[in-house]
Amino acid sequence: MSEHLIEYVARDRTGITAVVTPTSVIDVDTVIKHIRSGHTGYYVAADSWKRTPVRSLSFLGGAYLFANWDGSKRNMLHDLAFRSPTQAIETKPLQQSRFSRLLAAVFGGSPARR
Repeated sequence: MSEHLIEYVARDRTGITAVVTPTSVIDVDTVIKHIRSGHTGYYVAADSWKRTPVRSLSFLGGAYLFANWDGSKRNMLHDLAFRSPTQAIETKPLQQSRFSRLLAAVFGGSPARR
């Protein structure tokens, strides 16, 4: 049986969609078929000396990949997901509308800022 190291996973709002091995990117349905057939195995390297097998589990009519290397019940494959790039956005203060300046001039007081 051949075994493949999973380095990263790709995911969206529905869950894991693909796995990244040192040699290729494989969609999750293919990985699940490989694991269930018993011909190919997948694992993650939690640290330099421990290999954690990736399992295919069924839940509510669908199958998903699961790996856990710390003994908790949490699916730690999500820890291998690519992080979304973040970008800082500068916000500019809103300018007062001409109408609010007119109201402030007519009725007095400081115009309300939005």
